[in-house]
Amino acid sequence: MPTSSQYLGIPISNKVLGISAFEGICNKMIKRLDPWKGKFMTSWAKLILTNSCLSNLPMYVMGFYFLPKGVHSKMDTIRSRFFWRGAGDEFKYDTAKWIAICKPKIHGGLGIINTKIMNQCLLNKWIWKIESGYEDLWCKLLRVKYMQSNNYFCSNQKGSSQFW
Repeated sequence: MPTSSQYLGIPISNKVLGISAFEGICNKMIKRLDPWKGKFMTSWAKLILTNSCLSNLPMYVMGFYFLPKGVHSKMDTIRSRFFWRGAGDEFKYDTAKWIAICKPKIHGGLGIINTKIMNQCLLNKWIWKIESGYEDLWCKLLRVKYMQSNNYFCSNQKGSSQFW
């Protein structure tokens, strides 16, 4: 009996999900590159495609799970290879570190979305909703199950859910 399945494109399981459960995200990113092969694009065109397409594909899943470091590194590899080399397989040297390129433009970067930071921000949105007193059913359920001390930050249940 499989322990992991998909619902609305999100892997779900009764156990903590590993890197292999999120390979579909990386595969979607690679498939998205196929139509761009053989195209001659400027650096700015590749920057726009990296931010608008490749960086936004994992957003939905990142809003539900704290992705493992390995998944972020695979996504960064796909995005950086496309940005530096284009959709072809020809080797080219990187002229700047990826972490420097992911900085905001006002700090000297190119403004490419840092998926690790975005993942944390998207999950913090859920914590904010729980803590600000939303009365939705899911908020009530999580408060009863994980936060008997009335506060997420004082909860001793951290790490017991695959979502945080």
